[in-house]
Amino acid sequence: MNKGHRTDFKTGDEISYAMPAGMLYGTISKVLGAGDSAAVEIEFEDGRKDIKKVRDRALSLLRRASGASEEEERHSDRDRLRDTEIQRIYRSEQHKR
Repeated sequence: MNKGHRTDFKTGDEISYAMPAGMLYGTISKVLGAGDSAAVEIEFEDGRKDIKKVRDRALSLLRRASGASEEEERHSDRDRLRDTEIQRIYRSEQHKR
């Protein structure tokens, strides 16, 4: 069974936490421990703090402190797709100026 991608949280990351009544959004203020047994202290938008385990499936990364999203981080090893026709037209437009 494919367990998927495990996220390593860092201080300053923006996260969402799924609750039965809706989503909560916050920022990680501390990372406690390491590996699967790690936990994170989250400061939610309403000001309260809570500690959640890293392996909690309700916890998901929205944006890194550096500004990269989880999707961008997941695909960081890939090269950007290039369309040679679009690049040719773009270069020709620059030469006209």
